[in-house]
Amino acid sequence: MYKISLVLIVKNESRCIDRCLSSFVEHVDEVVLLDTGSTDKTLQIAQQYHPVIQKIDWQNDFSYARNFALDISSGDWNIVVDADEWLTAGQQEILTLKSTFPDYVGLVEIDNQFGDLQQIQHSRFFLPRVLPRAVRYVGKIHEQPQHHFQTKRLAIQLGHDGYLGLQNLQKVGRNEKILRAELAKAPDDAYFNYQLGKDLAIQEKFQDSLVFFEIAKKTCPLHAIWRHDLVVRLLFSYKQEKKFSEGFSLINDEEANYANSPDFYFTCGDFCIDAALNLPEHREVLIPMIESYFLKARSIGENTLIDDHVIGRGSFLAAYNLFAFYSSTGRPEEASHYWKVYEAEKNT
Repeated sequence: MYKISLVLIVKNESRCIDRCLSSFVEHVDEVVLLDTGSTDKTLQIAQQYHPVIQKIDWQNDFSYARNFALDISSGDWNIVVDADEWLTAGQQEILTLKSTFPDYVGLVEIDNQFGDLQQIQHSRFFLPRVLPRAVRYVGKIHEQPQHHFQTKRLAIQLGHDGYLGLQNLQKVGRNEKILRAELAKAPDDAYFNYQLGKDLAIQEKFQDSLVFFEIAKKTCPLHAIWRHDLVVRLLFSYKQEKKFSEGFSLINDEEANYANSPDFYFTCGDFCIDAALNLPEHREVLIPMIESYFLKARSIGENTLIDDHVIGRGSFLAAYNLFAFYSSTGRPEEASHYWKVYEAEKNT
């Protein structure tokens, strides 16, 4: 039998630590907590789960903290999570690890909640979180496990609400500081440029985000799993800054690469709405493009094989935008149809 450890780094997680640990505790053999300076009741709440606890000072280096925690663990398998995540599916999959030799890295599905409490949206992607004992992390921020194992998608799903409302705002300054320090050493690094662009876009600093997104796109490998999200976010930032010429060039360049992405076509439709409002001389051409892009998103459907796919862009969100489009263009029958579709799909 192989030992399974749940491994976390924590700081002031009293809001969510009980939810996280209670979802896992019956399915793992050990809970390991590395605390980097909590001043709330995080550790008191966690004590009921009898964790192994150590404390260190925060070093502005996520890999250092992850690896310190992994060094404490005695597990053959380490399941690495954050306190704002919790197990929603895959309990049986975890139990099978006890009889599985640790010779691969397991990818788990993250159901990421974002937006605000009035309008919660969900995106889904897979991350390497189930690690054999020897695997360690690299990267001061948005750290990644470094290994030579094969990867395997597991039937394990985690909920995550760290980008929802106030929780998201608490991360902004911390992440930006570390990312800028990393880019000072490697200014052309595509991944760090993408991450800083994303961080700035979350802060609604779209003019600044464009600088880093454009650098990232120039050097990002076509096969990078995060490139899809980069392109979608870049197009959205072009919309926010009313850079319509640049946005249409991006659409033309990337459509062949993302022909199976409802997110790409949904964002194209959203971009064209703003273009039509700001470029009335081109409205006759743009109006049918808006319709076409949202219909294309729906025809693809919810492609969950794409990382950072936002749930609804291939179904109810596109239906709502078609309802609004047909309403504003004087087509009540089509508008009524897509309102009914939206109502039917939004809670499924």
